Amino acid sequence: MVVCAALLGLIVAACGSSSSSVKLTGQQQIRHVFVITLENENYTTTFGANSKAPYLSQTLASQGAMVQQYYGTGHVSLDNYISMISGQAPTPETDNDCITYQDYKLTGTTPDGQASGVVPVSL
Repeated sequence: MVVCAALLGLIVAACGSSSSSVKLTGQQQIRHVFVITLENENYTTTFGANSKAPYLSQTLASQGAMVQQYYGTGHVSLDNYISMISGQAPTPETDNDCITYQDYKLTGTTPDGQASGVVPVSL
């Protein structure tokens, strides 16, 4: 099992500072967010009774929010990483981990010149 949170952690950290802050009243502020990606293992292997990762499956799981019905967008690694970072659905190439290199086929650009479909429109 490979835990791939470093890249997402950097992205979350980069988004964390702002000149204006919103005060939450009556609620505790969220200070840290960790995204743990289970790589090439199913839920039972990682969090089941015979897990070889007791710190992850017992200690951390009991201290945080456990999303049990969350699934990857594809069945290999690359398409899931691209979806996590950009929100873009798998293509036939990324769904197979890009076995042979091909240039990205640009389908259009936004008014400010960015590639369409790479990030959610709301950003």
